[in-house]
Amino acid sequence: MMNEPAVHDGTSVATGKARRLARAGMLVALGLLLPATLRPCLTLHPTQAGVLCALLFTGTGLLGFLLATTLWNRVLLRGRLHGELRRGNLAAGVVATAHAAAFGIVAAHTFVADTLANLPVGAIFFVVSVIALVALSLLFRGLTSYADDQEILGENLAAATSYSGLVVALSIIVGHAADGAFEGWLPALRGFAVFLLWAILLYPVRQIVVGRWLLGFPLILRGGALDRAIAQDHDWVVSCVEAAGYLAAALLASGIS
Repeated sequence: MMNEPAVHDGTSVATGKARRLARAGMLVALGLLLPATLRPCLTLHPTQAGVLCALLFTGTGLLGFLLATTLWNRVLLRGRLHGELRRGNLAAGVVATAHAAAFGIVAAHTFVADTLANLPVGAIFFVVSVIALVALSLLFRGLTSYADDQEILGENLAAATSYSGLVVALSIIVGHAADGAFEGWLPALRGFAVFLLWAILLYPVRQIVVGRWLLGFPLILRGGALDRAIAQDHDWVVSCVEAAGYLAAALLASGIS
């Protein structure tokens, strides 16, 4: 009986940490979304109409961001994310942060315009970008020999860090693919699809740059020492190196294109 308060306190502390991580992702998303959606209309039209335009872009962007984040959180952990956060699962907190940041990045790229006529275009491109981001994430993580969702439910912080680095890196690529002036649906979608090919770069970065060059693991097409280090050894340093490799590749792709 004497140990029960300590257990309860420990659970409460862990729950608080996991939830704070999730909220941190929301802050990152808001920091990206608000300036991107407010500035164009207010800068070009510093009038009441400009304020209304900015508020509509921001409100629509926030709504899309919240809906997309909620849906993806449910898909990844089968609706168990909030339960895992209450349980104090820090890996779930890291993933919630990454999802929020990723969709914040995408929304900040798609809901950017200086006239209300472009709001439907931005909303449609946001939906297309969300679908592309989720599809690429699921496709790429299928190349690993472990299941990310199961590792996250098992509180594997290394797997959560690796997954989060991938998701944020892909969101940078997807967001950049949605940039540019709208000159019609066919040219816009063609340019979007072509730029998404940069996502292929993340695979050799993982296997060659991260696995072989930085970590010194044997070169292999799938699985191997890198997957074992994350799934079995829970090596957080390895996962951080992997996440950094993804982010560097995405920043390179968006920077030179």
